Amino acid sequence: MSSHTQPSRVGRRTVLKGAGAVLSLAALGGAWRAESRGVIDRARGPAFDPWADWQAHERGDPAALVSAAILASNAHNAQPWLFRMEDTRINLLEDGTRHLGTLDPFGREMHIGLGGALENLLLAAGANGYEHRLSLSPRTEDPVHVASVTLFPGPSVASSLYAAIPQRHTNRHPFDTSQTLPRSAFTSLERLNDEQAVQIVWFTSKTERDSMHELLAGAAEAINADTEQSYDNGLRWLRQDRNSIEEHRDGLTLDTMGLEAPTVVAAKMLPDPSAEESGRAWIASIHEQANTAGAFGILAVRNDRDRAERLRTGRIWQRMHLWIAANELAAQPMNQLHERPDREDQLGLEPQYGDALDELIHDPGWHALFTFRVGHPTQPAPSSPRRHVSQVITTS
Repeated sequence: MSSHTQPSRVGRRTVLKGAGAVLSLAALGGAWRAESRGVIDRARGPAFDPWADWQAHERGDPAALVSAAILASNAHNAQPWLFRMEDTRINLLEDGTRHLGTLDPFGREMHIGLGGALENLLLAAGANGYEHRLSLSPRTEDPVHVASVTLFPGPSVASSLYAAIPQRHTNRHPFDTSQTLPRSAFTSLERLNDEQAVQIVWFTSKTERDSMHELLAGAAEAINADTEQSYDNGLRWLRQDRNSIEEHRDGLTLDTMGLEAPTVVAAKMLPDPSAEESGRAWIASIHEQANTAGAFGILAVRNDRDRAERLRTGRIWQRMHLWIAANELAAQPMNQLHERPDREDQLGLEPQYGDALDELIHDPGWHALFTFRVGHPTQPAPSSPRRHVSQVITTS
């Protein structure tokens, strides 16, 4: 009997050992994937260090101004800037390699982002003991040279907006609909607009917000149905694992998409979604974001194709977003309401969303350039990856 049972026991032990090895490997594989996808330590690593190290340069070092500039709001976190340093001057340049393609065929979003970087840079100039002279460059002279900031010794003036630079993040989470925005918030935001060439239009009533929700959702669906725009909007700029984040140091991460924590963990652990799945999830998020907005705002200008007016608009938006962060509110650009009209214009299509934008302003002399939502946060927004200062300073 024993001669027959012994091999059976050995066989069972072998199977159990094999099963244990498989489970151990599975656990190790899961742990490795969790680590490589940033499940536990989100928004950590060298790609996120610029948020913590933004004041690491010595006071008075012009590189300290660039450290602040690179933390500016910009569409899809493409970071479309380069900086050329001279003895007493910093030159802001377009980085054409970081163009958003069919989402931004005429450079509107690029120039607004460059305006945001310029505003941060000027706030940092005052905090670092500089006075400045700003000169915006005509496009005809050098297409990529955006502006020059000449620096002079001056008093150190660190404003509350400057202090809010590392706190400012785009918040894609749903906002708290149980709290309304006080009138004083709109008044304070309006006071930040010192440009007569830029107008702020608010949409605060439920009827107005519902209309904006409908337009935003429709524009998102149109973008998603456009193969080229859908790619430029989604997978092109999505960084889904730690290696991709560290390699590119730009774009959108799963942590910044406004998803619930369990959904983020599942998305990181599961295989990457298809373009169709990503598109459906994005449209659903637009509905949720628009439906919970405390208010929408539009920044309008006289000439929406003028680079200088776009830069001024970007500066004002950055100022507003910094104030929002300093006052523990939340904000998110809603660019799809402009990306679709730009695409209609590029392809010569009927201006369905272009006409809808014009109707929102109710004045043919003004054109909508930038739309955002603002409200009370339900969750804090995490940091986005950023290129290091050394990667954006050029000698050419």
